[in-house]
Amino acid sequence: MTVSRAAFEGDRNVSTVVVEAVADALGVSPIELDPPLHRAVNPDALDALFRSEWSSDRVRQVSFTYAGCEITVRGQGEIVVESGSEPDAGPVA
Repeated sequence: MTVSRAAFEGDRNVSTVVVEAVADALGVSPIELDPPLHRAVNPDALDALFRSEWSSDRVRQVSFTYAGCEITVRGQGEIVVESGSEPDAGPVA
């Protein structure tokens, strides 16, 4: 298992940084990731949850599985990507 870390700050969307971090961890281009992020998590909701104007003293954390990786987004501006050996087809219904 490989663990990668990325940071988000400023005006960048968290969802964009997640896609870039997962692609980097898997050694592929972001456009090659399958399935699309929206099949694992609502990108708009993820971005809204971590908007800078909402980042109070509360610690926010969201975890989900995407492209065979376990993703944890923390309110302190950190994204942790734990990648296994093979990407999966997406979330289980």
